Amino acid sequence: MAKNPYVIGVGMTKFGNILETPEIKDKTFQELLAEAAFEAYDDAGISPEDIDAFLVGNMLPETSMSNSQSTNSSDWLGLRCKPGFHIDTACDTTLTAIGVARDMIMSGRYRNILVVAGEITNSYPDENADFPLKRKPLSPIKLWKWTDYAVDHNFGYQHFYGFDALTGINGLAYMKTNNLSFEEFDRVMLQINKNVRFHAATNPKAFLYEKGTLEEEAQREGFSSVEDYWKSEKNPFLAWPVRRKSGLTTADGASAIILSSEPEKYTKKLPIEVSGFGYATYNWPWDGSAEVIAFKDSYAMAGIKPEDIDYLSVHDCLQIAHLNTSETAGYFKKGEAWKAILDGRTRFNGDKPMNTSGGRGGVGHAFEASAGADTYEIVKQMRGEAGERQIKKPIRVAVQHNAGYALHIAVAVYKPGK
Repeated sequence: MAKNPYVIGVGMTKFGNILETPEIKDKTFQELLAEAAFEAYDDAGISPEDIDAFLVGNMLPETSMSNSQSTNSSDWLGLRCKPGFHIDTACDTTLTAIGVARDMIMSGRYRNILVVAGEITNSYPDENADFPLKRKPLSPIKLWKWTDYAVDHNFGYQHFYGFDALTGINGLAYMKTNNLSFEEFDRVMLQINKNVRFHAATNPKAFLYEKGTLEEEAQREGFSSVEDYWKSEKNPFLAWPVRRKSGLTTADGASAIILSSEPEKYTKKLPIEVSGFGYATYNWPWDGSAEVIAFKDSYAMAGIKPEDIDYLSVHDCLQIAHLNTSETAGYFKKGEAWKAILDGRTRFNGDKPMNTSGGRGGVGHAFEASAGADTYEIVKQMRGEAGERQIKKPIRVAVQHNAGYALHIAVAVYKPGK
């Protein structure tokens, strides 16, 4: 087996809405992929001719207009006649693909692999339009119907209690397990969202970058305090005890990662070693066991312990993940994450930073592309290229966790190269 490969290039589009966001307005799915990929090529100092294979992630053919993304995207990526594969494990696809690419490179057959993924969640083709690329807004109900195809409909095992209820169940479990009153729990969730929005407000790639911090939004809405805004009718409950702003922001966008076994031939930037990886897959009900397995396997492969982690990225389409997943990862001991969050320890300038990009609430959730956006943030942070939100301490070990509905878990461990 070859040595561990390295991430040598990253790219991503602005996340937003292709019907409205200026940076990506009216772009097709293939144009989104190409924009992210060519940023990654430039970042890596590599040309498409040196890419040996590529993996393309996409979950919603209803919005991307294709079931065969590797073939339809090959020309756009400059990779005609290269080995290409469509891959889909829902919202952790980019990270899953990094793991697959890692193993492909370690087999010795490939040197350089592009992983790229994209999703359009806010619009879909207008079947009544004369112009084939004209699109119309996609309702959350229809989006969720298509997303719910991931669940076992053959046996009526549908998402029977709703995504909103899931966050409420997880929130209630954490609150009760740690003997928190509703008022205490609500204060923790407010602080998580303040962190999310603060980090997004310093990330130009984030969907909510222009909207600023939660405090600034509260002021624009006419509230004298962010606490009053948080508890107002502007922020209703998804499912008690969790409020709407603790969920995701649907987004359109793409991300791209380039892995190489020969970083010294291309990049002058710090290469990032993919030193450990873990997967686990299961169906309903979600009891957390798959996360435990994926974390354990990735740590064992990388030769690390939870106390070695300097930065943790968790899949926060439900912001309750800042609490329960960080504890499952061992980043915090059981029952201690909520205290750390209230103390400011998980912000970019804290001693236990998490999700400094803004996550799925601030950057936005572009399904297949979002895990790649997390990798993008890790690489930028480890290189010292994160700007205003740059973590001050050196990051020797970073861990990335993602979950793909319903339900695939992927966990990766990164270390700085030499």
